[in-house]
Amino acid sequence: MRAVINGREKELPAGATVAQAIEGEPYLPGSSVALIRPMDAQRKLTNEYMVKTPRGCFIIELNDSRYAEAWKTLYHNVVGRSLRWQTSKLHAFGSFPTQFEKGRGVSHYRRYDCFFALGGYDVSTTYVMIARTDMDEDLGLMDAAFGRVTRGRYVLDLLQEGDVIEDIEPVVLRLTSKDALTVTDLNAPVEDGMLIETYVGVKLDDRSPLCCEHFLVVTSEGSLSIDEKGFSYTASEANLDTSLGQEYSDVRRPGTVTVRHRGYQNGKIYFYNEVRQLNRSHNIVGTVTNGNDLMRLVPVKGSVLVQPDPIRIMTIGKTQAEAQAFLASLGKEQRRTGDTSDDAIVVEQEPELTIYAAKEKEIETMGVPKEKVYAVTLDPEGSPWTVRYFRKITGLDHKPIGTMKVHFTFEGMPMITFEGDSLLAADLYPERQFEQQSIKGDMAITNMSRPQRGLIGIRLEESEEFGPTGEEPHGANMLGRLIGDLDALMDGIQEGDIIYIRPATAEEAVGPRKKMGQKKKASAGKRAVNKSGEG
Repeated sequence: MRAVINGREKELPAGATVAQAIEGEPYLPGSSVALIRPMDAQRKLTNEYMVKTPRGCFIIELNDSRYAEAWKTLYHNVVGRSLRWQTSKLHAFGSFPTQFEKGRGVSHYRRYDCFFALGGYDVSTTYVMIARTDMDEDLGLMDAAFGRVTRGRYVLDLLQEGDVIEDIEPVVLRLTSKDALTVTDLNAPVEDGMLIETYVGVKLDDRSPLCCEHFLVVTSEGSLSIDEKGFSYTASEANLDTSLGQEYSDVRRPGTVTVRHRGYQNGKIYFYNEVRQLNRSHNIVGTVTNGNDLMRLVPVKGSVLVQPDPIRIMTIGKTQAEAQAFLASLGKEQRRTGDTSDDAIVVEQEPELTIYAAKEKEIETMGVPKEKVYAVTLDPEGSPWTVRYFRKITGLDHKPIGTMKVHFTFEGMPMITFEGDSLLAADLYPERQFEQQSIKGDMAITNMSRPQRGLIGIRLEESEEFGPTGEEPHGANMLGRLIGDLDALMDGIQEGDIIYIRPATAEEAVGPRKKMGQKKKASAGKRAVNKSGEG
């Protein structure tokens, strides 16, 4: 028997399973695979047509008249015609020739009715008209309504004389669960003639470089979780609350992929299967090239393999030698800066955004000695919002190595602090606090209850009263620990210096935090408050 796998026909043995069918195809274990029965290989047309204009799109739903049948053969002639004129009563697009029979007499049309009409009672100058109000007119053809505008009606009020109809497309019938399904069980049987999709391919749009990078970050592991299904879209909330901006927006057509860049749930990724009008809160990041049905059929809480084009160009976290090999595989050259030795760790890349890097022949990679990249443990269970804040301001939410800029330090100080973002920390509620005492290497962030909210600190000396940012327990949320040589970190460090950090591996994070059974001392009278609040 035969099946079509990701657009390519394949011969399969009788009784083949999904596992046999997708052998050699892109697939991630546990992700969904779409199975579309052959009975639905040819889509059925609905009685709806999408009309694209410079002001947006609207949908015409046909009636059952003979003029509706005529529309199905004539709509191609309407494409490219302009809005010749408009009045308070109607819009007139055209003209073009037809073979209609002229008929004199008054016809009644309702608001939003679409109908044919003749200019000067001449079939060689036929127009498509849309009623803007209920009307009774003699326009050369009797009762020539072929449909009504049912969606996108607001676009009609935006149209101006001279606007051209850019395209008209028939709307196709959506698949149903009876015709198609998704499976994660690779032992499921394959039927003869089935269409199978194992991944979603997305061609990125270089007009939205920042949102494309966000999309690449979210899909970097391959599997994309599905969190919401709507009539017109499938969406993922894998990484919300990102700092994005206005880029390229347009009408959202079937196959369009967007990222919400402002408003509620900014950072949310949408895959569309129905036409939706332009929304400036959505930036277009690409178009689906494979797996439209897979994305539409995958259930909530399911996941799909996503393969973007181009892939993410990210060398940060690799050694200089690994970065060179990676770039060479993409046909690009490397320019090393900083520590240029093969085993140095790349901590910065220029350009960093993939859309820009893809257009460059040479990529700059800045390296530092391995020991200059410090591992940190994080506690997402005890302080989830604190960890989220930390990953955001250090850049760890979108790259393997983050940065911290020294805010305040001097010789003999019991902690070192790093710059934060007071605006982002405005809703940083108190979370896990240190118990009994804060020890050397502990990291914390000042919470919203204190003036220095958002400040990051590392404890350099043990204290029973003050945390890593110099605050009392209630004023700082415990983040985790810095693993490594703190003495080396502090050697010659100054305000404004940049420290590179990375998440600790499971092996590095092993080892319980040293427990101290001593009680906190109430020695407020001995404190002389300094810049960070600690005496």
